[in-house]
Amino acid sequence: MTDPDRGYAVEAFNRSWELLESPRTPDEDAEALAAAFASRWHWAKAGGVAELAIGDHQIAKVASELGFADLALHFARRAWDCGRQQGWTDWRRAVFAEGMARAQHAAGDTAARDQWLRTAAEALAGVDDAEDRKVVESQLRELPGWPAVTAR
Repeated sequence: MTDPDRGYAVEAFNRSWELLESPRTPDEDAEALAAAFASRWHWAKAGGVAELAIGDHQIAKVASELGFADLALHFARRAWDCGRQQGWTDWRRAVFAEGMARAQHAAGDTAARDQWLRTAAEALAGVDDAEDRKVVESQLRELPGWPAVTAR
């Protein structure tokens, strides 16, 4: 693990997140996606399985926001599959389900989006840490269908 790569990974991740949370120009859209990929690339050198999965999730999140549905679905699926293979049942399961819901929304598949929202809600119910729950739920609230779909 190299310290510079870890620092670059964190810096790029934070930049992509910052750009997602503000109005952007087309150049800033490109920067957000590039930063998400840069973060993932540096985590491949400096992190572990968890960091790579979070990197995949962030790429999916940015791609979803920008309307790149195929890219979003690819990276959301990678994050979800990794979490499943690792047996993660904590906040990561909820956030990776949120990523799948977001990617399905970008693809225009409302039924799949709603199913993933239900999966996220089930996972969220099992998250013990109140702050982790709050963060994941704030992301879910951005998606159409939340929380109505979870009441069914």
